[in-house]
Amino acid sequence: MTEIDPHHRPSLAPRVRLQIDTVRQEPVLLYPEGLLVLSPTAHEIVRRCDGHTSIESIVRSLGDEFDATEEILRQDVLETLADLQQRNLIVLDP
Repeated sequence: MTEIDPHHRPSLAPRVRLQIDTVRQEPVLLYPEGLLVLSPTAHEIVRRCDGHTSIESIVRSLGDEFDATEEILRQDVLETLADLQQRNLIVLDP
């Protein structure tokens, strides 16, 4: 597992898709082994994981939308990405 660096550019792993579940009307990640329902915060983080945007840029863009300190947002982003990386749902490009 790669250590998460603020300059990494996360993207969805191959064969993982972000979409809205039509039955639940909730954001989900679909992958060959199943489905992961995302919280609203995780959805906002994951939809920014395009392989071009750095983690620091993701934190800053969330700061423009949410009433939270950059420190709290950074912690949420790093925790979410670490969880998704552990599940092999994202990849981190340097």
